[in-house]
Amino acid sequence: MKVYCSRKVLAPAITSLSRILPTRPALPILNGFLVTAKEDYLIFEGTDLELSLKITVPAKIESGGQIVVPARTFVDLIRRLPEGELNFIWDEKKQQIEVLYAQAGQVNLNTWPASDYPPLQHLSLSKKGLAIEGLKWKNIIKKVLFAAAPQEVRPNYAGVYFQLKENVCKLVATDTYRLALFELPFSGLPEQAGKLEEEALFIPIRALGEVSKLLEDKERLEIAWDQKLVSFQTPRFTLTTMLLNAQFPACEKVIPKQNELTVEIERTALLAALERASLFVAPPDTYAITELKIEGTSLFLSAQALDVGSLSEEIILKNTPGGKTQACLSGRQVFFNTHFLLEPLKVMENQEITLSFNGSRGPAVFREEGEGSYLHLVLPVCRASNGVS
Repeated sequence: MKVYCSRKVLAPAITSLSRILPTRPALPILNGFLVTAKEDYLIFEGTDLELSLKITVPAKIESGGQIVVPARTFVDLIRRLPEGELNFIWDEKKQQIEVLYAQAGQVNLNTWPASDYPPLQHLSLSKKGLAIEGLKWKNIIKKVLFAAAPQEVRPNYAGVYFQLKENVCKLVATDTYRLALFELPFSGLPEQAGKLEEEALFIPIRALGEVSKLLEDKERLEIAWDQKLVSFQTPRFTLTTMLLNAQFPACEKVIPKQNELTVEIERTALLAALERASLFVAPPDTYAITELKIEGTSLFLSAQALDVGSLSEEIILKNTPGGKTQACLSGRQVFFNTHFLLEPLKVMENQEITLSFNGSRGPAVFREEGEGSYLHLVLPVCRASNGVS
């Protein structure tokens, strides 16, 4: 193997690949990158046996080959090298790769045989899948991803449920305290492979987060799947992950079919007020709690923390239904995790949104209509005399 490659192009690619490496690998060789030199490219691959990533880097190939390099050492080395062209030469007898840089710099790294690396499986769009523009995909995913539970806390909820049914693409995520739902008609998906009938995929949030980091706005993203795997592919990378083997709950049952009170409110005004309210955290709580109340044509927002102080604000509503609906929150204390109220507002795009309430024990529901339909539900917290439950 003899290869020439730009450090400027190589460094960010292998840094991205290093994020998916296991901290405690099942096999020692998983501490390495599988490197393949062929045609006009260097191909770097890594896996933790659940998630695999392949990144392609343009290079000048004088002679091809395949080896496994120690990943973390290789990444740290490339970060510390000066800008310019790098020359990689593999010595088969010594099982070392020689890295030449600058005018006379040279590093020799031990390698492993490529035959020891576990085989990686990726899927193609020619089977079942769809294609979508990078920016569009990232805008969809960011609306639901944060509502999923962390893997270490609730592994059965650490994903986004992706459903294709009745000409609608639906993405749902929940951590049981909140729920995010985005629906997009099939007409919003530019390409589909074959006839997409009813499908259901439970995709880990880790994989979706990595795709969003890697994906460029104008790239064409291909998504293909089978019963166990899903692959995300562009000309630069292919990321494949195992689907979550868990039954996603019938969470739409918690969405009220008819809300007690629905108002229209300026999104940025509510966002700014909640940002200020988030400063009032009262120990032993780890998050701020905000009280919301509707009176007349105003939303009243308040927060307090014994060691910090208090906040009270009034936001004039854009539209309110009259009559009996005002009793929904009138005179009642309804408390919410401020962080949970803030997050959907940060990813919504419309200037005016709808906000629905369902009494002191029912959820608050944000809604936004655009190219797709977005709903975000937040359950209230129960505030007892001695704390919050």
